[in-house]
Amino acid sequence: MVMFGVTLGELLSDMAGGQIPSGLLGELLLLKLPEVLNTILPLGVFIGVVWGLGRIYRDQEMAVMRASGFRWQMMLRPLFHLLLPIAAAVFINGVLLAPMATQNAHMRLEKAFRTAAEWGLQAGQFHVLQNGDLILYVEAVEKDGRTLRNIFIQQRQQDGREQVWTSERGYYWLDTTSGERYLTLENGQITGSGEKTLDFSIVRFSRNDLRLPQPKEKNQPPAVEARSSQNLFFSTEAEDMAEIQWRISPAITIVVLGLLAIPLSHSAPKEGRGAKIFSGFFAYLVYANVLHMSRSWIVSGSIPAVLGLWWVHAVALVIAVFWLRRQGRMVGRA
Repeated sequence: MVMFGVTLGELLSDMAGGQIPSGLLGELLLLKLPEVLNTILPLGVFIGVVWGLGRIYRDQEMAVMRASGFRWQMMLRPLFHLLLPIAAAVFINGVLLAPMATQNAHMRLEKAFRTAAEWGLQAGQFHVLQNGDLILYVEAVEKDGRTLRNIFIQQRQQDGREQVWTSERGYYWLDTTSGERYLTLENGQITGSGEKTLDFSIVRFSRNDLRLPQPKEKNQPPAVEARSSQNLFFSTEAEDMAEIQWRISPAITIVVLGLLAIPLSHSAPKEGRGAKIFSGFFAYLVYANVLHMSRSWIVSGSIPAVLGLWWVHAVALVIAVFWLRRQGRMVGRA
């Protein structure tokens, strides 16, 4: 719920700034689902295993199993029956479904920018964009969803001047080279004035192209996220190698965290499970943040792409195995 709330908040913020069309909110939220699942499934599985094994310790079942000669190695088989199918599903989701969804979202946005109806323009309503610096009003939208009638635009520029655009007719178009979107106005005029000056101007035109608000760079996903995994596998670019490793990492994380959950779930007979859940969540935060930092280091060239994210998984795996073997003395090895 938190992850979906964050995703919805980002989409609503972009919509308020005029960076995405309101008509695509539901579809874009659905297309974000594979990306969100890659984040929440490793954590969900990890906390679930810690919670389940903690219940076995609390109900004294583990004490009976240890007394019967149960070793920690025997726990791997049932644990992998849970982890491996989920890891395989996450792998398919990260390598295939998530890039396809991202690419589809970009295509839907590009198509929507050509269509006034999907971009969120409603006839007879004022639309406030760019935090009030751009106000757009359209009297009517024709059936093709692209042609506008009787357009009113108020634009505030950075130097404090204001312009009022009026036009009898207009339509959208997208510059495929630069990615910028424009509103072409026909048979209109521009009235300009300044807040602290007395100058006043009127310019009439037969055609004029107004550039619409562009998405902010920090909110615009990199193009590499929409590329197919097949192309990234054979690329030698650092950014591409970091991206493909990032897509595979959630599946590996599930297996490594599952092993780490065995010693982490160990508790005394009367010890509560809340502390273990907190410890597990903290371990996941450290693991995930180091992966994030390593991804940035690969792109910036601070670490070689061959080393990549693999060293993070290797270190976490060594810690999990060492902890398991050390705790094996308490889990029935004797």
